[in-house]
Amino acid sequence: MPIYEYRCHACDKRFEAFLTSSSEQAVCPQCHGTKLQKLMSTFAASVAGGYKATQATVSSQSEPPKSGGCGGGCSCH
Repeated sequence: MPIYEYRCHACDKRFEAFLTSSSEQAVCPQCHGTKLQKLMSTFAASVAGGYKATQATVSSQSEPPKSGGCGGGCSCH
């Protein structure tokens, strides 16, 4: 069950909503508006010893993969 981040078009409030199903509609906690923009946000991934928050980024240049570990250039080592 993911947590989504939204911005309300009516009052410009940014908030998070924990939705239990894909058919559930988020509602602004400030003005109760339903015209919302879903925002890109950070996410947490399970790693040894706990969770690590990661920010999704888009890059026009690709970096070469790092050696060792998963080999995907994820900076996990």
